[in-house]
Amino acid sequence: MSNYPSKKIKTAIFTSIFLLLAVILISCKSNNKQTLIIKNLDQNWQFSQANEEKWLPATVPGIVHTDLFKNVAIPHPFYACNEDSLQWIDKQDWEYKTTFIADKALLEKENIYLIFEGLDTYAEIKLNNTVLGNTNNMFREWAFDISNIVRSGENELNIVFKSAYNQTYSDSASYRVTLPGGKYVFARKAAYHFGWDWGPTFITSGIWKPVYLKAWDNNLVENFYIKTESVTPDKATVDISFDIANRKNEDAKIEIKVNSKKHLQSNFCINSLRKTYNFSLEINKPKLWWCNDLGEPYLYDIDVQITSTAGLIYSKQIKYGIRTVEVVSEPDSIGQSMYIKLNGTPVFIKGANYIPQHSFVTEVTDNDYANIISLAKESNMNMLRVWGGGIYENDIFYDLCDQNGIMVWQDFMFACAMYPIDIQFFDNVSVEAEQQIKRLRNHSSLALWCGNNEIDEGWHNWGWQREFKFSKADSSDIWNGYKHLFHNILPNLVLENDRDRFYTTTSPIYGWGRDKSMTHYDSHYWGVWWGMQPFSKYLDKVPRFMSEYGFQAMPAKSTIRTFQPETCDSLFSPTLLCHQKHRIGYQTITKYLEYEKLYPKTLDDFIYMSQLIQAEGIGLAIEAHRRAKPLCMGTLYWQLNDCWSVTSWSSTDFYGTPKMLQYKIKELFDNIIVSLLKHNDSIDVFVVSDKLSDIKGEVTLSAIDFSGKRETLFNKTITVPTNSSVHAISLSATDLFEKFPPETTLFEATFKNDDNVYTNRKFLAPLGTIKVPKAEYNINIKPIKNGYELLLEAKTLMAYVHLSLGDKQGKFSKNHFTLLPNEKIVVFLECDLGKEEVESLLTVKCLLISDIGTQKTQI
Repeated sequence: MSNYPSKKIKTAIFTSIFLLLAVILISCKSNNKQTLIIKNLDQNWQFSQANEEKWLPATVPGIVHTDLFKNVAIPHPFYACNEDSLQWIDKQDWEYKTTFIADKALLEKENIYLIFEGLDTYAEIKLNNTVLGNTNNMFREWAFDISNIVRSGENELNIVFKSAYNQTYSDSASYRVTLPGGKYVFARKAAYHFGWDWGPTFITSGIWKPVYLKAWDNNLVENFYIKTESVTPDKATVDISFDIANRKNEDAKIEIKVNSKKHLQSNFCINSLRKTYNFSLEINKPKLWWCNDLGEPYLYDIDVQITSTAGLIYSKQIKYGIRTVEVVSEPDSIGQSMYIKLNGTPVFIKGANYIPQHSFVTEVTDNDYANIISLAKESNMNMLRVWGGGIYENDIFYDLCDQNGIMVWQDFMFACAMYPIDIQFFDNVSVEAEQQIKRLRNHSSLALWCGNNEIDEGWHNWGWQREFKFSKADSSDIWNGYKHLFHNILPNLVLENDRDRFYTTTSPIYGWGRDKSMTHYDSHYWGVWWGMQPFSKYLDKVPRFMSEYGFQAMPAKSTIRTFQPETCDSLFSPTLLCHQKHRIGYQTITKYLEYEKLYPKTLDDFIYMSQLIQAEGIGLAIEAHRRAKPLCMGTLYWQLNDCWSVTSWSSTDFYGTPKMLQYKIKELFDNIIVSLLKHNDSIDVFVVSDKLSDIKGEVTLSAIDFSGKRETLFNKTITVPTNSSVHAISLSATDLFEKFPPETTLFEATFKNDDNVYTNRKFLAPLGTIKVPKAEYNINIKPIKNGYELLLEAKTLMAYVHLSLGDKQGKFSKNHFTLLPNEKIVVFLECDLGKEEVESLLTVKCLLISDIGTQKTQI
């Protein structure tokens, strides 16, 4: 919460000054009633275009675009090319208003504040026609003392939102230089609202977080902070601190329960000269919080109550995981390492970059958050990176990460641009950062803070100084301002408010065109995609920690149907072009399809083939990263999700329908994988384990012809040490392919131990040259609770099987797999369709030479 201004001092009635001073000097006791009142102001809102009198119902929290849509004033912003026709909205100012009743209990409080947890972005607030103030930061909480303005009975609250578009253009025009990256740099607002290469341009405004009245008398507890100070197997020491804003001395008592058992009770004196109070807990035989797949993300239930002689002044319930997190970055013989130690154990990071789930942030429900964190967990991820061009996520996001063992790499909200360097901007950002650090620091999942996304790289590698014709003096000023913000202000705020949590200035430190990007720290490798380099380049470009890389694929047909009718289906319809934000996105996908000798003839083919090469290409990268441990200790692909229905780098589209990559990720991020890769003339098999104990098993490499005949090429028993990668097999590709032509051979590597068999099947030829026979199969559909059990039996080899319900949505437990002749697989389909409809819609698509054209795709 914010630090509030000094409380007003009311006249003491029926008490002499002498007696009051005596009470303060002799003891810390007070008889004033101490009760906190919270009054939500989320009802009866209306909105209108500024200076017009056409008022419509509004939803709070909400934003103007969604309010307009809910009042049938605009069409759906995501349908067809409606984005283009709705750009007028962000050029206008908008007014919101409501009334509320202030009762006697509220008015009797010494302190009465109006709290906005989030206003988007430039707003003037009036209460009873009195201007309370103006806001200019979407990421800040705003608190206004209304003790002398609120009145008994009805009160009117008005908020006028100024156009962020107009404001940023005005700020840009008046600034002394043009700053690289976009005019969004002048607004402390989600950068992606101004358009990105995966997102539309909807520059929103509105009350996007809760608004309420907060009233209290003497003492207000805030800035609650809980931190693990030390851990041994026998004992954990946990520090608890908080601030008290007060002007009156009182005796007080703190009581802390751990898992419902009383753990600490202590008396103390609330002193008007003191701000921060500290207490310590000792927990015997602590159960530690572990990330997904390494152990239980155990959370203690910690209940805190603080009672003064006047009454209860604070109650806090928190779920807290005891753990230590250390980001290790040290010079070594290669360059500079980067890896995470959790509870003293080096952890290979497996995860993805996360962007806001909706262009209109208030439309994301608790269920949406639950689904995406559940997806991350089910996909064997242990980290998500909250990217710096979006928002600091809502509390529920971090709560769910705590509960599911998903560590969080948290960017501050700066991305791909240089920002203003004036003192007003720095002061604004300082308040924002301090508030967000204090809000998020108690989360066990929070692993590190990062200053920004790709700004250092942009300044040094993207030619900004030349493009914007900066003078030497301007370049020096801009860069010095950058260093002041990211090397001074932000790290000092982290050190002061979240001590011991790791902070890095930027990601990456070195751009992908520089040699050090592979040897030092983390890397964003975009030679594949932006550089048009083949997927095989991933085998050479293995850094110390890969925090960004990716490849685009089309969304599911069911998602396309939400913005385009069937009559518009063609390879590159106008609406498909509207839902592709990369300037040459489709051309780039097509180029990579040509690398694989794939030439789609229909939209369905393009969907299937783009998802196929995305899965195979990113899969190649992940295998290369994992088998290189401990040299490489992390892989976060771009990106997990979408903010609207679009063709993008996501592995799961806007409606939560997994692309082939998302199904493959679950296998690629398993705690044991067997990796089969062809690199130059070598075919290699690695067994990689993230387990915290040694494993012993049998590794086998086989060649299988398309009739299902198998020949073992290599077999041996190996032991894979704790948390390691073992190079098990290396063969000459030239020698092997003489006997087993890659166009007619499926290679299979397995690792079998007492618990499981881990399998990796690969074709080692361009996908369009694989001479797979026409697929023949049987499928049985059996109704079960919440869906259907599908039993698929292959009669012939079926390569890269993909199941779909066409225009309808359905969740398959497995997808994107290859079956041998006479092999069976059971897939669970979750949907609410009838059996006859499922039978008519279900398609089983796989790679067939007969379906592949020979003509290059024209866009």
